This record gives sequence, C-alpha cells and structure tokens, in this order.
Amino acid sequence: MKLTLLLTFLVVVAFGKSFSQESNLTFNFRNANIREVLKAVEQSTDYVFIYKDDLFDYSKKYSLNIENKNIYDVLEQICAETGVAYDIRDHQVILREREAPPQQSTQPQERKVSGVVLDSNGEPIPGVNVRVVGTTTGTITDTNGNFSINVPSKTRMLQFSFVGMKTKEVDITGKNMLNVVLEDSAVSLNEIVAVGYGIQKKRDLTGSIVSVNMGSVENSKVKDVMSALQGRAAGVQVVSNSGAPGDGITVTVRGQSSLNSGNSPLYVIDGVPVETNSLSQLNGWNSHGLNPLADINPSDIQSIEVLKDAASTSIYGARAANGVILITTKRGQAGKAKVSINASMGYSKITRFLSVLNATQWRQVVTDAYRNLDYYNGATTPTEPSWTVVDSLSPRNNGDVDWQNVMYRTAKQSQVDFSVAGGSKNSKYAFSTSVLDQDGIFLASNYKRITSRLNTDFTVSDKMKIGQSVSYTHGVNNRINAGGTGNNSLVVAILVRPPTYSLTFPDGSPINYFFGKRNPVALAEEVTHLNTTNRIIGNQYLEYELLKGLKFRANLSLDFINMKEDEFYPTTVDYRAGYNRGAVRSTNNLTWANDDYLTYTKSFNDVHHLSAMAGFSTQEWKTEVTGLDGMYFASDNIHTLNGAGTISNQAVNVTYGHSLASYFGRLTYDYKSKYLFEANFRADGSSRFGKDNRFGYFPSASAAWRFSDEPFVKDLNFFDDGKLRFSVGQTGNEAIGNYTSQGEFAIGTNYLDNSGASPTVMPNSALHWETTTQYDAGMDLTMLNNRVSFIGDVYVKNTSNLLFAVPIPETTGFNYITKNIGEIQNKGLELSLTTYNFVKAFKWNTSFNISFNRNKVVSLPEDILTNGFIQNGSYHILKEGEPIGVFYGWKSMGVYSRDEDNVDHVRMGSSNGKEFKGGDVIWEDLNGDHIIDDSDRQIIGDAQPKFTGGLNNELSYKNFSLNVFFQFSYGNDIYSNLNFMRNWVNSYNNVSTDALNRWREQGDVTNYPKPTRGDPMRNTNRVSDRWIEDGSYIRLKNVNLAYDFPNAITDKLKISGLRLYVTGQNLVTWTHYTGYDPEVSSYSGLRLGIDDGAYPQSRTFIMGLNVKF
Repeated sequence: MKLTLLLTFLVVVAFGKSFSQESNLTFNFRNANIREVLKAVEQSTDYVFIYKDDLFDYSKKYSLNIENKNIYDVLEQICAETGVAYDIRDHQVILREREAPPQQSTQPQERKVSGVVLDSNGEPIPGVNVRVVGTTTGTITDTNGNFSINVPSKTRMLQFSFVGMKTKEVDITGKNMLNVVLEDSAVSLNEIVAVGYGIQKKRDLTGSIVSVNMGSVENSKVKDVMSALQGRAAGVQVVSNSGAPGDGITVTVRGQSSLNSGNSPLYVIDGVPVETNSLSQLNGWNSHGLNPLADINPSDIQSIEVLKDAASTSIYGARAANGVILITTKRGQAGKAKVSINASMGYSKITRFLSVLNATQWRQVVTDAYRNLDYYNGATTPTEPSWTVVDSLSPRNNGDVDWQNVMYRTAKQSQVDFSVAGGSKNSKYAFSTSVLDQDGIFLASNYKRITSRLNTDFTVSDKMKIGQSVSYTHGVNNRINAGGTGNNSLVVAILVRPPTYSLTFPDGSPINYFFGKRNPVALAEEVTHLNTTNRIIGNQYLEYELLKGLKFRANLSLDFINMKEDEFYPTTVDYRAGYNRGAVRSTNNLTWANDDYLTYTKSFNDVHHLSAMAGFSTQEWKTEVTGLDGMYFASDNIHTLNGAGTISNQAVNVTYGHSLASYFGRLTYDYKSKYLFEANFRADGSSRFGKDNRFGYFPSASAAWRFSDEPFVKDLNFFDDGKLRFSVGQTGNEAIGNYTSQGEFAIGTNYLDNSGASPTVMPNSALHWETTTQYDAGMDLTMLNNRVSFIGDVYVKNTSNLLFAVPIPETTGFNYITKNIGEIQNKGLELSLTTYNFVKAFKWNTSFNISFNRNKVVSLPEDILTNGFIQNGSYHILKEGEPIGVFYGWKSMGVYSRDEDNVDHVRMGSSNGKEFKGGDVIWEDLNGDHIIDDSDRQIIGDAQPKFTGGLNNELSYKNFSLNVFFQFSYGNDIYSNLNFMRNWVNSYNNVSTDALNRWREQGDVTNYPKPTRGDPMRNTNRVSDRWIEDGSYIRLKNVNLAYDFPNAITDKLKISGLRLYVTGQNLVTWTHYTGYDPEVSSYSGLRLGIDDGAYPQSRTFIMGLNVKF
C-alpha cells in the first residue's frame, strides 16, 4: 500500500512539473568556443552532439544570450551563429554543413549529388555503396566518406548501404548536398540487447547471451515464437513434439539440468514472466499438451535474447537454472505513422508416407503367424485364421486400403497481419493485429488464432516516462487424438489397421467399428477435441528520474489464461450399443508480478563507467480447474453435460497456486570499455518450501577484457574488436509440486455418507532448492572491417541437490517421497560465426552455429538404486556416469537361420523355458547363463545428440533477396515405438513392407524374425535395439525468396513499399530414420527421443504480399 501511495505521489508531482518546466534552457556565453557551448548544452539535457572534427573553426569565439528557450530554439540560435545545420535522431543532434541552395541545372536530364556519409559517432565511412533506388547506377564513398554521383534529374531516392550498418534510403528531392548518417546494424557491437531488468550494449556484455533478430525470419511465416529459435541460437535445442497446429515444443538450454523438476527455460515477454507449461487437461493419448507460446504472434517480436550462463541468468534466481529467454516486442518510434499489411496463404502436405502391406501381403503374413504358432506349440492340426483374414467377399472385409491416403490431406492456411507504428517525441505507439487460419494435414484438425497488441510509451516530463504493453489472443484448436499408442491414437491406428477393412458399405454408409478396430475417419471427424483459449498478457511501467543518473522504475504485469476444453465420443465410434461419453474442463490461470527497482549510472572523466541496480519483486500464480465427465448422453447431438445419464470425476475440480518474493541487485563497472566487471545477486523465497529452507541465494560474477584495445593488438590492424569473458554463478530450480514439502491430501475418501480426505503425498519439510553452479569462458571477435564475427563459449554446469521422487515401501502408505539427491553435470562448447562474403551490388552473408553438450549423471544415492540404476519409465534408466536419456534393453545379434544354429541351447526366460529356434531373434546373452531374461539387458542407445546447429545464408541482388536456412542434429538415437507397433503382428495389425524380408523357412538368412501369433518368444514385443535408430538429420528448414518492387511502381501506387515473397518450410530432410520424422516427442526432460507416433511434420509452401504505407 505504501508503495502504491508513493507511485501515485510521484505521478502527480511529475505531471504538475511537466507542464511548467518542459525543458526550457538558459545560457549566457561570453567569448566561448564552440566546444564549450555544445558541452554546456549536453550537460543540461539528454542530447548528445555528433559532428566531424573539421566542421568548426575552434579558434573562433561566440557570445550567446539564451533565456528560457526550449531545445529547438537553442539549436536554431547556435546554428545561426555558426553557419551549420542540424538533424535530430532520438537524443542525438547531428551537426553538418549547411546545404547550398539548389542550382539551376545546365543539363536538365542529369544532375550531380554530393555529400559525406558518417557513422553515429560522426566519423566518415569509406566504401559505402551509394545507389539510385530502382536502378544499377551507383558509386562508393572515398576514404573520407565523401561521394559524388550523377543522377537523372527526376531521381527522388538514393540508397546507402554498408556492411555492419543499417541500409538507409534518403529523399534527395531539391537537394544536391547530403550529410548521411548510417546507424549500426544488428551485427554491430553497439547493438542494444535485453538483459535481466535492463538493457546493455552488446560490446559490453560479460555474460553469454545470444540474440536472434526477427528480421532474418520476418517472411518465413513461422507460426510460433520458438520455431524462430530453432537452429539459430548456439546452445539452444528446440524440438517440435508434434506437427499439429498449436502443439507443444520442448526447449532446452545447455542440456538437461534436473530429474523431476523441469528443464524448461524461463520466458519473459516485455518484462512479463509468462506461463509456458501446458494447461490442457484433456490430451487423450498424447504425451504432451498445447504450446502456450503459440498465443504469441511472431510478427510482433522485435528480438529474442537467450541468457545462457549464470552471469546472465542469476538475476532471475530460482527460475533460471535452465536459462532465460527474453522476448522483446516491437515499439513505436517518433515520426510519421508506418502502416504495414502482410497477407499470405499457403498449403501443407505430409513429408513422406510409411510403407505398409497391401491386402494380399497382409493376409499372407497373418497366415504365417498362425503357422509359426502351431510350430511353437507342436500342433498337429493347423489352426485356422479368423474369417476376417481369409474371407475376401464380405463387404466389411474386401478392401485394399492404404489408410494414410485416406487420412492425410493437403492442408490450407492463410494469415493477415496488420500493424501501425509511429508517434512524436513524447508519445510513441505500436499497434498490431493478426488473423491465422491453419488446417492440419490430418483430417478435421484446424487452428484459428486472433491476436492483437498495443505498445505505448509516453514521456510525461523530462523526468518521467510511463508506458504499457498489452496483448490479447483468442485461439480455437480443433484437435484430433493423433499421438500415443492407445486404441484411439490415429497416427498408429492408420498404420496398423488391416488394409482389407473397408471404409464404407456398398451403399456408402460408414463402417465405424469392425473387429476391434475403430474407423479412423470417424475418430477424426466425429469425435470432438475442442480447445478454446483466451489470453491477456499485460505490463505497465513507470520510470522516474529521482536525481541525475538515479532512476526508479516500477513494473506491474499479468498473464491471464482462460482455457475451455470440450471432448465427446459419439456412439458411432464405440462397439457398445448406445454408449457415448464426454468431458468438459475449464481452466483459469492467473500470474501477476510487481517489480520495483532503482538504477544508477555514473561516468568519471569519461573513462570510468559505473552502474548499479537494486530492487524487490513479488509474483503469484493461481490456477483453478473445474469440470466433469459424463456418459450415456441422450443423443450424439447433445454434447453438454446436462444431457448425460451419468456424471462422474468431480475430483478434477481443484484450485492451487504458489508465490515468490525476491530481492535482487546488479553492479557493473568498466574502465574505458576495456576492463569490464559485473556482479549479480538474487534472493528468492518460495512458498513451495518449508520455512527453514524457504529462501535460496544466487550470486554471480563476471569479467571481460577487451584485448583489442591494447596497443600490441591495435598495431595488427586485423581485429575490429576482441574480448575475453569469464563468469561463475549459481541459479536455482523450484519446479516441484506447490505443496510437496507440506504433504498433500486427496478428497473423495468418504466414510459412510460423510466426505473425507486421505494423504497422498508424504511431507518433507527439509526440502530445499536445486542449485546449479555454472562456469563459463568465452571469446567475442570481429575482424576484417566487421565482415567476420565469431563467438565461442566453453562451460561447465553442475546441478546438485536434485529434487527427485524417491520410491519408498508401500507399507508407509505412500509410493514415494520427494528428496534432494544426487548431481548432474553438463559441459559443452558453443561456436557461432557470421561472415559478410560479398557486400557490393551482390550481397551474401552467412551465419553458422554449432553446439556440443555432454550430459552426465554424476552421483545417485545407493539406497535408491536397483542393480546400480533407476528404471526411468519403460525405455530409459538413470545411472551414474551415463547421460540422461540412455535406452536400456536387449541387444539383438541377428536371426537364427536354422534350429540347430542355437548351439548353446539358449532358452527364453528360465532354464525351463523354450529354446530359441530358426526364425527367432538371437539375443546377446550378457551373463553367459544361456537364458535370456532381465539380467541380459544393457544400455542400447543414447538420445543425447553429439552436436546440433544451423546454417543460414542471406543473398540479395538489386531488388531480389534469398534466404536459405539449414538445421541439423547429429549422434542422437531414437527409440521408435512407432516402428515397433507397425512391425508387431498383434490383433491382426498391419505391418511394414520390411516384413516381406521375414524369415519363412529353415535356412533363410535375414534380420527380420518370423511372425508368430502372440509373440511367445518376444522376438518383437520387448525393449530392444531392434527399435533403436540413428536420429541424425540435416533439414532444409526454410527457403524464402522475395522481390521488392522499385520506387517507380510504389510511387505510382502511392505506397512506401511493396514486397512479394514465397517461402518453403521443411522442404527436404536427409536422415537414416525410417519413421515419419527424426524430430520426435520428448515426453519430459528425462524421457528423451521416443517416437510414439506423434502428429507428423509437414512440408509447407507459402506465398505472401507485404504492403507498407
């Protein structure tokens, strides 16, 4: 309350002062030189003067009397006295020679335009390309930045471009003399990047931060924020869990750092920590939920910064162990309103079909399975297959269908983005809205999204600034139950459904259920999986300068999500007459935060630069879930629960939340920007831990040495900039259950007619934070006149006190207790290289990044291990010395060609088990006891890639531009549960064409075992390396070709810009993986590399038109 009153008081005072002071200035100069005059103005305002050293006669003295005038009147008087002209860009005043009046041309067809090109420091730039827009006529500046060019008399625009600088177009109407100032581009070291609670110059960073400028992916039309990061940021691995519109994405920064407590980074959008965990309650058989970041329109984003090392992330403390991703949206700039309309449309198709048997082949393999079962049982009378196999005359059973052709389609999509931005010196705005309509490649799947955003900034007075960012998203996702291996999972269902099963009866009516198999068309088109989301993300700030260099800033932010989910299975997809079922869930999730902090900056003699920041933060999360399930609805046309005959599952109605209170601070110092130091500290108190361990403390320190400023390096004339960085620090992880330390109870344990509750989670008040300690050493280089830039980092990242659900005896009444155990280590190398290969009329630049990470479980307590490891789900184990994500199972050595090849009489399961015979898999007998059982299991694969990265090329010539982007991953294994399902002759499943090479008779040499009904020797149905495949790939991720129409056309249309572009996404993937796509679902941070039949990725082509006014 006191803080609110203070803020209100400051606002009232500032508003009162703003209209009385309005930056009026008074000076009285007597015999002063121009340097003294300009320095006095700089000290009294926020403006900085930029000019060439030879612009003035410094021996000349000036006497000026300026009384109570604003900055513009002051500048006019100074320029009138000195005979120069000025331009204002933000708070930079650029002084230049006064232009001569236009001269009458003696040759009306051509005129000469001359001038000088300067950088933002007033230094001349040699080698700048100067070109008449829309033509090939051009020249370059000389060593002093001067140029002279003859242009047609009616020429209106000149374009100035130079590597490392933003290309600029200048209107030369009525001008023969120009002074052009080029601004640093994104590759410049003077680029401003976002950091925790502030901004810094890129050249002064002491931590490891990678910045992705959205300009490079502007026309790629990615549908979600994280797809823009994929392959473009070293040390960041982005995996699309599914190709379905709006579905989940997994992001890890520098490897997995936790066992049970989450491995996702913290996301902050315009200062708002946002919810990124899936809130979806009705996921069917999918192993993941929806992607909350799909609510953000990528076209609204200006840049993305990924904070990787502890020096950069520790300012966020408890939530930063897995990195921090800062997303900055576009804001308005002073000037005329700029309007942009970007409309696109396209289509998508599945990238590949998987092989399946036709009707004849399937009938034969099922018949073989019956014959092999008879041989196994020693039967003398052959077993007859089911009539559904042999009867080809039944209308239900006379098809020959590849269900992939039935279920996958050419999907259309369209998107329209509208934005307008502009403002004045004291008020700036940026407004955007977007409409997306995207069909999925699976029948009936669709995603619609409407987003709208307004960012405003106001300079209330010379001391106060206020502003806001608010966005609204309405999304409707018509999902299908695609992933997983359940009976209703469509990706698997269409691969294993027998080809003989007909789609319809002869009269055209559908066959919805037949012999244990549901019709996949009905599951897609008649089943409802509807998700409707409304989301508001908002932030308001107030910034007040208390003293010169000392500012106070208050941020108040919220992230509110309302999600409604409807599910309904009609009677047509069930074998039970009259049986239908439905469910509804409504989830409200509110996150709010308040940050208040002071910043202080001070320079001493222009060589010592000091800044400090200290603040306090509070954040609270609250989630409410309501819903019910129903069965036996009165009609398939009534989906609301008031039509259900039976209501159940009241237990889903819950409310939960937690809160965080924090103190944080930062101190930075540099000497001549050559020696740099930074220290951060944060203390977080979380309601998730007991009172004795509620607070965690997370410090960091970093230092950098700009060796390129040393004389012995300057003399080399090779480096433009070179810097060494070192950092160490700690971050934390609190991602456990909200009430785990206190213990939890479940409602519903009733006694007679009285409601009751029973304990379900054992309390542990001794729980405390996971702590990640990270060491980082890095080098930043730019050379060859900024044409080559390099960033390299090596790091070691140790996480201790891991929060893990430890199994305990069931006699305690519980299954597990959460404890702090063990340690994980990640260490790695990250390299990024950007080169400007050609910089003249033909331009070509290349960006390359590659990351190597080695993950290892360092220690686990002996008392929780079984046989030296922890079984982690069905496919993985956790073991000391091994990485997270290793697969554990049996190793196959081939297939017995004949019965007598089993010379050791190896048996199945026990000494009394059946001997393996011809056609059975040869399993490695690890302990040599001639029995294949659990003791023969071993590590059979590793889901961790050896390296990942990306390669981007941007080329342009005249009005054409081309962007080609490759993404790659190498060395990771995939456990293809999908391929297991499509090679298991179970319940008359169809199988892949690999079965055509199966073992059929004694003496056959093959790696594909004989099919046996029920698989009694478990040749197929076991976790084995038969389903391990190399998941390495290189993907042509994106190709974008654009054409900017020349000014001759845009002038006639009275617009400022017109761009036509075509984009291709996921065009080609080179891989040995035999599933749909090597980029597979990851379940969680621990269970990596599982292909459970996720919604396939698609190949997409888009055409668009961008019009600017």
